[in-house]
Amino acid sequence: MEDRTMCKVFYVPGHTAIIDYARQIGPNMWMAQHSGLMLPELRVRYPGAILGDEEAFLIDQERAYGTPPARTTAARFEFNLSQRPVIDYHADELGASFKLADLDHGNMTTIFAQWGGRYWTLTGLATLPHLLIMRRIATHSLAVAKA
Repeated sequence: MEDRTMCKVFYVPGHTAIIDYARQIGPNMWMAQHSGLMLPELRVRYPGAILGDEEAFLIDQERAYGTPPARTTAARFEFNLSQRPVIDYHADELGASFKLADLDHGNMTTIFAQWGGRYWTLTGLATLPHLLIMRRIATHSLAVAKA
């Protein structure tokens, strides 16, 4: 089985989907894994397409579609937890977080969290781990308190 950890991918910056995973066929030569096309050919179909790291694509996606944490209500948190399809529920001494199974834009989803006795929501990567969700909310909350 092929390891996809930090693979090279073809994508258009600002778009929500990867065009294809890239396979190296020679020194500095990459081909789209499924279509067999090279970057100049892909650019005919996808103007602005680039070859980049999968991580860079995900960072671009987060910048384009992610939102900062915003306060929400306990009722909204509980409703979404109990009535909507949820992935990756996690609770510990820091708080609780879960993600809606529905993806909004590419790999982006709505995330709910309970931290510091308050309830929060944000849009973020569906792969964002609980610890980073808690850190993002704490950082945002402290920055807002200082302002």
